[in-house]
Amino acid sequence: MLSKPDICHYFDEMSQVHMYTKHYLLISEEISEDGITFLQPLKEHRDAYDHLMRVFALSMKDREGAEAEKYALDNVKKAFGHEYRAFFDTADWFTYICRKYIREELSFRAKKKKYEQTYADFEEVKTFLNEVPFLYLSIGKKKMSVIMNRF
Repeated sequence: MLSKPDICHYFDEMSQVHMYTKHYLLISEEISEDGITFLQPLKEHRDAYDHLMRVFALSMKDREGAEAEKYALDNVKKAFGHEYRAFFDTADWFTYICRKYIREELSFRAKKKKYEQTYADFEEVKTFLNEVPFLYLSIGKKKMSVIMNRF
């Protein structure tokens, strides 16, 4: 049953999203001055794991045939949704930490003067950095609607 094309597709997508999430989660922890871990992505990973365990426990249940396949596919889709949310929660946190670090770096007057003298487009870059979260949200919404419409 796990070799069905729909289920394989979700497992493939889910594993890629999971690895990106873990990558950026670890970077975020390193950048964070206090080494703080954001718990929401970890909760989403746990919830995804729970749905996957339901799929692997199918052999112990009374489901057979098409009913079992539907149950497995539904749970794999739900697990994928949790992994996807974990990625975007991580990305939100990562952008927050990066923006905070950049804001702190640019807030010191001496450094600000140095940056303004060195970089002619300093104000444009600063404005762009403040727009990044909104760009990120619009990309995430578009990506989510494309993915959800594929299935």
